[in-house]
Amino acid sequence: MCMDSPPKVAYATFKASAYKNGTILNCECKRGFRRTKELVYMVCLENSWSRSCQCTSNSNSNTRKQVTPKPEDQKEWQTTEMQKSTQSVHQGNLPGHCREPPPWEHEDTKRIYHFMVGQVLHYECIQGYKALQRGPAMSICKMICGKTVWTQPQLTCVDEREHHQFPASEEPQGSSDPFPESETSCPITTTDFQLPTEAATTMETFILTVEYQIAVASCVFLFISILLLSGLTWQHRWEGGKEGGRKDGRRTGHAATFL
Repeated sequence: MCMDSPPKVAYATFKASAYKNGTILNCECKRGFRRTKELVYMVCLENSWSRSCQCTSNSNSNTRKQVTPKPEDQKEWQTTEMQKSTQSVHQGNLPGHCREPPPWEHEDTKRIYHFMVGQVLHYECIQGYKALQRGPAMSICKMICGKTVWTQPQLTCVDEREHHQFPASEEPQGSSDPFPESETSCPITTTDFQLPTEAATTMETFILTVEYQIAVASCVFLFISILLLSGLTWQHRWEGGKEGGRKDGRRTGHAATFL
């Protein structure tokens, strides 16, 4: 799923010839109407939309009134109608894609899509404006370095009445390659190399610490062993000297008795 919204181009709108499976369309209603709780969105599944949106009136009356868009909404309504007009003769049944869903009653003037990675959008200028450069402009949702990004469409729209003021030499010389190398290659940072180095340093420190603890324990054990051996040796000599003294005393007593 593409997390960001498609890029905006001044005086232009985008459309899709087909929508990838998994695309979500919000069920939006115009003023005075609301969507049913059961139908919050539509999903493109298996080359068809899961369900159709429905809008119900907020008032209890059953009378329907024709709502005329406000002047400030005329422009948005016009661009939205261009966005909806994608069912052309060039649109076919692509595997894994859905066509533009048909409009529903009391639909809002603007459709909100949640696109999937790999979705292609084609941009064109709205009525009354012309594109400076030749050829179609498009934007593609791609996964780059674990993040979803939209490529920037190479399109500039100007008023038809002022188009003659821009010579052909001023047409933008954008790259025709929709996949520039700078967008598809991930930047290499020093962090990528710091992680293994830090892990190795931590492991070496751990090994040195263990070796130090083993050496200290060995020294302590050796010292205790020497003390025990010394104590046993001293005790054995002390007991031997004591026993020898007793024997000498006995011999001296026997000699005195004999005399």
